[in-house]
Amino acid sequence: MVKYKMIDLPKIAIIGKEGLCTKEKNVVQDLWKQANSNFCEIADLGMKNADGSFVGFWGAMSDETMSFMPWTDGFSRGLYLAGIEVYEDTEVPAGWVKWILPARKYLVTEVDPNSYAETFRSVIDDLIPELGMKLAGAVCDFAEPATGQNKLFFPVEEEEILENNEQ
Repeated sequence: MVKYKMIDLPKIAIIGKEGLCTKEKNVVQDLWKQANSNFCEIADLGMKNADGSFVGFWGAMSDETMSFMPWTDGFSRGLYLAGIEVYEDTEVPAGWVKWILPARKYLVTEVDPNSYAETFRSVIDDLIPELGMKLAGAVCDFAEPATGQNKLFFPVEEEEILENNEQ
């Protein structure tokens, strides 16, 4: 059983490197390489905790319409943004992209990079339905520098219950 918690997260701003992932070409690692190799350009923009550590790094995802819905084609096709959490009014440097993720309820679980795919599928196929919920948007990756934890954020909402209307 996957351990999880439910949280309500306000909207989040992220500045990073954006690309389109497909079954034929998953660009996630390339985007992180681009972001990391040019990190000095945005390091001063990142939100920080009281101890000076960055709040977090996001692998934000959206469908191709930028409506932050789940990826299509079996969760293999969509936009990915490899970046750092910033304040919403942060100016975007040339060559970078800013996304504002909407406020949502998230099911959050820790994930080990070696079991990412299994954890993802288990939450999507088993846990979310068992909780009477449905996936309400694109899943996001999160790395918390202060703890070294990697997490998956699944936007969820309660499944609508249809009642029989007897006439």
